Amino acid sequence: MTTLRGILLGLALALAASGAWADEACRVRAGADGLVIRALVLTGQARPVIADVAVDRDGAIACAGPDCHSARPHAARIECPGAVLSPGFINLHEHLAFAHIAPRPDDGVRYGQRNDWRKGMRGFKAREDFVLSTDPDVLAWGELRHLLSGTTSIVGGSMAPGLTRNLDLQAGLEGLNVARATYAIFPLGDADGTQREGDCDYPHVATEAEVGALSAYVAHVSEGRDGAARNEFRCLGEKDFDTTPTAAGGLSHDIVRANLVIVHGVGLTPAMLAQVGRRKSAVVWSPRSNLSLYGQTLDVAAARKAGVLLALGTDWLPSGSISMPREADCALAYSREHLGGLIGPRELWAMMTISPARAVHMEDAVGAIRTGLAADLILVRPALADPYEAVVRARPQDLLLVLRGGKALSGRAALMDGVAHGSAGCEPLAVNGAADTICVAAETGRSVKALAEKMAAQGVWPAFFPGAAPVEPACETRP
Repeated sequence: MTTLRGILLGLALALAASGAWADEACRVRAGADGLVIRALVLTGQARPVIADVAVDRDGAIACAGPDCHSARPHAARIECPGAVLSPGFINLHEHLAFAHIAPRPDDGVRYGQRNDWRKGMRGFKAREDFVLSTDPDVLAWGELRHLLSGTTSIVGGSMAPGLTRNLDLQAGLEGLNVARATYAIFPLGDADGTQREGDCDYPHVATEAEVGALSAYVAHVSEGRDGAARNEFRCLGEKDFDTTPTAAGGLSHDIVRANLVIVHGVGLTPAMLAQVGRRKSAVVWSPRSNLSLYGQTLDVAAARKAGVLLALGTDWLPSGSISMPREADCALAYSREHLGGLIGPRELWAMMTISPARAVHMEDAVGAIRTGLAADLILVRPALADPYEAVVRARPQDLLLVLRGGKALSGRAALMDGVAHGSAGCEPLAVNGAADTICVAAETGRSVKALAEKMAAQGVWPAFFPGAAPVEPACETRP
């Protein structure tokens, strides 16, 4: 673990050279009446334009247009016409309780359904030889990893105070006036390893009555490529599939409706995806984890043809991506190599912002740059010509500013000095050679320095790398 500790401390704690790019390309003026940012603004249009975005004292977007400054002459102002302003990323698929587990090297084995690797079913060797963590610092480290790469909202089953929003936990909504999402990792009660084909004799099948009243039900369904994986959807989406009761239930149900968000969906056939599209359900696509475990992923072409609302999600570190941009990198590579470029940067950007907000019915609160929405924003130094690609593939060192609800949580020191002056708990943080400031200690209860030292001592995976991590699950198809 000595090497890993050295990497972690070197990346997270060493004070770096100046943030010269921000100083040269941005102008900052302190103020006391909200904030106005001028940059190239992404709203989904094919040709983004340079515009103003104003954030009021309550952390909401008060104006988005050609001139938001005239009405707010005393607001703090950041002018970065060469930078790109985007909504923060929304990650609907994480498992924060496993943020302490490093990516697993590829052993070349591909599985049929998740309980093959989870529990060693059907002759496979069990791969899940680790346990979850309830340590608040581990959870905070997982959220910090995502925050520093542009993610401002997560569905991840656990939470730490502050940092990102946690859309599946009431205490993690961070002031949003919305109904939380419900996260179901085992909607069939099959955590014990149960696999079925031809019937629904699972420990418990989620019912219409249980799911119907929920705002959003984010459920792992059809994680795998074979009959056992497809059987899951039949038991949750075909009421007449199994009508023979057992002592535990044993009946199929139909919960496919507008509040269902399917996570994975690798085994879904075109006919199943057509049903998902007709019912206005959504699917979270996690290509890296799918490809590294099963050698294939969601039938994205069929899903798009069926009009399915698609979002992107990282899954967890052991088989997924360290960040949303690394997941986007995998998605774009898969699209180029296997879909003829069907999914481009602009559509993928929507799958990381607007679409996940719609999927969990929070589009009137987050996910876009629009008056009245929470100012969950990221300001990005473009390292690529296409502004959408520059954002979705942004490295941590490309993030100039991260706001959650208008609060500046991290960014270049030169910018943070202008907008986070007086904020409690701010400290320097070197991010891959850029001198940043991070202001989260007041929310987390401890400094990032102390948190990084603890994680390094425990050998926990670093929060960021300059590019791809030295060990990263495969993003390629294999039998």
